Amino acid sequence: MDEGSAIRLDEQTILSDHVGANPASRGLVREKVVVLLVDLVESVRLMQQHEHNTIHRWTDFVGTVTREILPRHQGVLVKSLGDGLLVRFETVLNAASAAHAMHRAAARQNAGFPSDQHFHLRAGLNAAFAWCDAQDVYGTGINLAARLATLAGPGETIAGMSAYMELAAALAGLGQPGETIGNAAARDALTNGIDATCEDLGDCFLKHFDMPVRAYRLGPASPQPYLTGRRDYGRPMAPTIAVVPFEARSDTRAYLDVGNLIADGVICRLSKAVNLKVVSRLSTAAFRNRPDLAAQVSDVLNATYVLTGSYVADGDRVLVSAELCQASNNQVIWARRSSGSVGDLLAPDSELTSRIAQEVHTAIFETEVEQIRTQPLPCLESYSLLLGSIALMHRSNKQDFLQTRTLLDELINRHNRMAAPHALLGNWFILRLTRGWSEDRVQEAAEALRATRAALDRDPSDALALATEGFVHCHLLKDLEVARQRCDQAINVNPSHALGWLYRGTIQAFLGQSDAAVEATRRALELSPLDPHRYYFESLGATAELSAHRYESAERLARASLALNRMHSSTWRVLTIALVHQGRMDEAREAVRNVRHLEPNLTVDSYLARMPNADLDTGRDWARCLAAAGLPRGR
Repeated sequence: MDEGSAIRLDEQTILSDHVGANPASRGLVREKVVVLLVDLVESVRLMQQHEHNTIHRWTDFVGTVTREILPRHQGVLVKSLGDGLLVRFETVLNAASAAHAMHRAAARQNAGFPSDQHFHLRAGLNAAFAWCDAQDVYGTGINLAARLATLAGPGETIAGMSAYMELAAALAGLGQPGETIGNAAARDALTNGIDATCEDLGDCFLKHFDMPVRAYRLGPASPQPYLTGRRDYGRPMAPTIAVVPFEARSDTRAYLDVGNLIADGVICRLSKAVNLKVVSRLSTAAFRNRPDLAAQVSDVLNATYVLTGSYVADGDRVLVSAELCQASNNQVIWARRSSGSVGDLLAPDSELTSRIAQEVHTAIFETEVEQIRTQPLPCLESYSLLLGSIALMHRSNKQDFLQTRTLLDELINRHNRMAAPHALLGNWFILRLTRGWSEDRVQEAAEALRATRAALDRDPSDALALATEGFVHCHLLKDLEVARQRCDQAINVNPSHALGWLYRGTIQAFLGQSDAAVEATRRALELSPLDPHRYYFESLGATAELSAHRYESAERLARASLALNRMHSSTWRVLTIALVHQGRMDEAREAVRNVRHLEPNLTVDSYLARMPNADLDTGRDWARCLAAAGLPRGR
C-alpha cells in the first residue's frame, strides 16, 4: 500500500484539511474505536505482472469480506484503499476474529494459482481514541494501525497493547462464576486456544512514533494456530559464513594440510568484508568430512552460508572444487573449479584463494538481491535487507535504486537504535544527486543530514555515519572544509575504514590537494579488496588521479571501473577528462557520447551547478574538458 496516496493518517493534517479549528463544529465526536487495517502484500508486483487477474481476484475478495465476513463480526468498512481495507469494529474480539477469517478467505482463494500469484494479507489492529463522523475515522490511532501492519508477515495480524488488553478483558468474561481473571491468568489460561493465540513481539519501534509500541502477533484459536514463528529483529544484520577446511581427494600425506591452507586464505580475505561475519577455522575444523554438514554447521555455529570443497594435488599443481550453499536449506548457490599452485597458497596474497573469496562474496550479494525480488518484504531477514539495499543502491537502473529507499525504511523500522541503516539512507541521497536524479537539492540535503544525525545520535563514533555526513556536506551542501573534517573524524575513529579514506580522498581531489587525494583513495582500494562495488572505489580513485594530473592512471582506473559498471555516468566523465588532457579527442568525444546517453539533459552548466568544486581550479578545468569533448553548454 502506498502510504503517500492511500490515506492521510496524520491527525493534525486531516483535521486541518477536513474540519478546521473546531472539529465538533463539523459533526465530529471523539470516541474509542477499534480499527483493522488489512494490506495486500506485494500488490505492486502482482499488479505489474498479472494486472487483470489481480484486480479481478481482489474485487472478489473484497466482495467476500463485505458480504460475509464483516456482517458476521459486526464490522463496518470505512474505506477501500485500492490494495487494502480499513474496517471499524465495536470490540477487539470481533476485529481479531474478522482478521483471521480474512486470512482464511485469502488462503482459499489461492487454490489453483502458482505460488508467485498467491494473495497474502497482513493486518494491523489497534484500539484508540479517534475523531469520527458518519463517513470516516481520523486520527493517530489509524496511523498506528498502519505502522503495526508493516510488522506483519503474510497471513499475520499485529495488535497494539491496548487492543491486546481489551482482548484479554473479553476472554476474562468467560471465567466461571466466582473466579477472578487477571492479566497473568488471562495470558496463561485463556489467550491460548480459546479465542486467539497471542505472541509478544516486545517493544517495536515504528515509523513516526517517538516511543516504542508494545505489539503482539495474533493467531486464531486452534490446537495448531496459524501463527508463524517470531522474527527476531534483534539479530545481527550481517550474515555469517563458515568456511570448512577442504577435503583431500587423495591419501598423499604430503598434501593433507592443503585443505587448511585453502580455508585459511579464503577466511583471511572474507574477513575484510565489512558486511559479513566469518567463523574462525578453529571452529569449523571439527565439521570436516561430516555427513549432513550444512545442517550441523547451521545449528551449531548459527551460520547463514557454508563454503565447502575438495582438492586434488599433483606436484606443485592443485585443482580445487568449491561449493557455497545456504545453510537453512542446503541449496547450492555457487560452485566453481579452479586451479593454482601449492606455492601460491603459501603466499599472503594468494591469487587462488582471493579469486574464490571474491566470487563467494559476489554470490552472497546476488543471492540476497534475488531474495528481495522474490519474497514479500516482511518475510525477509534483516541481513537480506542490508545486503540487498547496498547492492541495489549501486545498480544504475533507476527503478532498482529507488526501490532501495523502501528497503532502508524497513531496516530503520526494525533496527531504529542502530546507526548503520540511518547512515546508509544518508548515502542514498548522495548517490541520488551524483546520478542526476535529484528533484529538490535543498530538501534532500536536509533529509540526508537528518539521516546522518540520527545515525550519530545512536553512535557518535560510527565511522560510516561520520564519513557519509562528510560526503553530504561535500555534494549536497558544497561545504568542502566541513566535509573533510567529518571524514578525518571517521578515519580517526577507525583507521581501517575504507569508505572514510575514499571520501576524504575525493574531497581532497576537489580541493586540489592532489598528492593527499591519491594517497587516500589508493589506501581505500587496498582496504576494500572484496567490496562488491569495486567500480565505485575505482571511479573515485580515478578522480583523485585527475587532480594530480596523472591522466594515464586516471584512464586506467576509469576503464577498470567501467568494466565492472558501464552505467555509471560520472566514470565516463572522468574518462572524458583524462582523454582530453592526453589529446585523444576522438576517444574523448566517444566517451562524452556515453555520458549524454546516460544523462541526456546534462550540460556543462548543469554539471557545474551540482559539482562542489565548481568555483575551484579543478572544477573549472574539468568543465572545460567536457565542453571540448562536445558536452553542450547552457541549462
